[in-house]
Amino acid sequence: MKTFASVRWLPFAALLAACEKSPSAPPDPAAPANPAKPAGAPAAAPTGALPKFTDVLAGSGIDFRHHFLDSETGSYYQVNPYDHGSGVYVVDVDGDGKDDVYLLDFLGPAKLYKNLGGMKFEDVTAKAGVAVDRALKVGAAFGDCDGDGDPDLYVTTYRGGNHLFLNDGHGVFADVTAKAGVAYKGHSNGATWLDVDNDGDLDLFLCNIGKFTTETISKEADYFFKGVALPFDEVVKQPDAVNGGEGCILWRNNGDGTFADVTKAAGLTAAEWNGDVAVADYDLDGDADLYVSNMFGPNHLYRNTGKGTFEDVTDHALQRTSWGGMGARFFDGNGDDLPDLYVVDMHSDMVSIPKNPLEVQEHVKFDTLLSTTLVNGALVAANRKVIESPEQTQAKRVLFGNTYFQNLGDGTFQERSAEANLENYWPWGIAAGDFDDDGSEDLFVPCGMGYPFYFWPNQFLRNDGKGRFTECAKQVGLYLPAQGTVIKGADIQGKTFSRSSRAAAVGDLDGDGDLDLVVNNFNHEPYLYRNDSAPGHSLRLQLRNKKHAAAFGARVKVTAGGRTFSRELANAQGYLTQSSPILHVGIGGATAVDQVEIWWPGQKAPQIVKNPALDRVVTVDQQ
Repeated sequence: MKTFASVRWLPFAALLAACEKSPSAPPDPAAPANPAKPAGAPAAAPTGALPKFTDVLAGSGIDFRHHFLDSETGSYYQVNPYDHGSGVYVVDVDGDGKDDVYLLDFLGPAKLYKNLGGMKFEDVTAKAGVAVDRALKVGAAFGDCDGDGDPDLYVTTYRGGNHLFLNDGHGVFADVTAKAGVAYKGHSNGATWLDVDNDGDLDLFLCNIGKFTTETISKEADYFFKGVALPFDEVVKQPDAVNGGEGCILWRNNGDGTFADVTKAAGLTAAEWNGDVAVADYDLDGDADLYVSNMFGPNHLYRNTGKGTFEDVTDHALQRTSWGGMGARFFDGNGDDLPDLYVVDMHSDMVSIPKNPLEVQEHVKFDTLLSTTLVNGALVAANRKVIESPEQTQAKRVLFGNTYFQNLGDGTFQERSAEANLENYWPWGIAAGDFDDDGSEDLFVPCGMGYPFYFWPNQFLRNDGKGRFTECAKQVGLYLPAQGTVIKGADIQGKTFSRSSRAAAVGDLDGDGDLDLVVNNFNHEPYLYRNDSAPGHSLRLQLRNKKHAAAFGARVKVTAGGRTFSRELANAQGYLTQSSPILHVGIGGATAVDQVEIWWPGQKAPQIVKNPALDRVVTVDQQ
């Protein structure tokens, strides 16, 4: 196994020189704030009423600001995961029927904001006890792990120790990490709750990446270690190689407040730079399957055998995966009632960065990551070529860019990111939701790199219902004007730096029936986007298992107006994010729902609900 420890680490001076040559320069004031799309890129939005968003952060009571590490990603910038760690989570922690917001920070406490209604929030972090203020917080996941009906919380960090907090039902949390047996102190990233064995208890899956820190305490804060630059110039030469990391962990819930590490017994061998995990029953056999992304190399699709083990079916089911995978999310993209898979690849875009944002070829993939190659002892141009099909890439197991795997229903997928228009630039995460209630889930993709790179806009990808997406951030109000692309009054060594987003979560935060967005941004305040769309009909389901907890993994098929709409209730997935557990299903032009079929985890036959009410939350308990 090839690991990062076995390759040459770049000294900072060499990395900086490489950045200067490969155009990761500070933003050019003369360059357009919102880069133009290359020729041939789709421009027209789908027909029908577009959603409209308004940033209402000012006056909301959310006074959070993310703080990065100046010694790692600021004045002394070097490429390593210290430019991650901006998680955002939407969940009702106190049972009042309104979704609250939890935001993670690096230098500074996490913040929990109680939803007061009407897009007003109150900071209740101190009372809740979830600040985790002496650690670099990266990811989190809310789930009812003790079966008492309220969401508990797991928080991950970089070498600060992870934490499990139990909720008392009123939004006050107690740290039970040691007693529960889920302590880990390493380079942790994403986490999610799921029921792998269908026993009614939530189990915990943890993603860990590789070691990128030294044993030297930083002068910036005494609770984190100095980092080193990742050896990109070496790693890209062997894209199919396995770059070893700390290994993912699956903890099985024992049902008594404790957990058991069953990773090895379950056959979950992912041990690279695994940043995110997505969960869905992709083969519709009643068991939760896993996709584990990898920041540098092949990813993993694990099929749950239903016997306590998982089978790695990546080569058979997917073939090539995204080389620099970050966020991953299952959702039904084309309306065929099968879960498809979208994975965004940010790291492939970091290998060669044009000096001018107008030169970015956002909607294409290349056959290699290399800009030069060795011929007879001399470096020559590698003559990178744009590919039109996965088979044209020079690597055997990976693609250099996003992947959108359309589920074929036979245990295999077809890669269709080009046809779907889902290739984009510098993407980090994925938030999915039917923002216009037309029956199809749209996508919000947070993008950008911040200092010392130029600004790159976030994307709003509207679904036409057949798995074709159109980027229309400008039309829906999610496009920053030129003066908003840099952060005022917060320069680095006298130079301004551009805004960049990392993670986004979805929920009806103002209770008006449509889906809003909250976005955590790197080294500045978040965006709080209120959806001001024209009212549309939707079915909103609160699915509860026999312990009256959110039934993560439950799958529904809604029949209305001669159409069917499929959703699965997911926990944290999409990169350092978790959206509301209220399942929101737009029904297009229909005015009533005929029936809802609900497949609870592990159940072969659905529970049927006839003619549920529209435009309000309907609670359905597992029978």
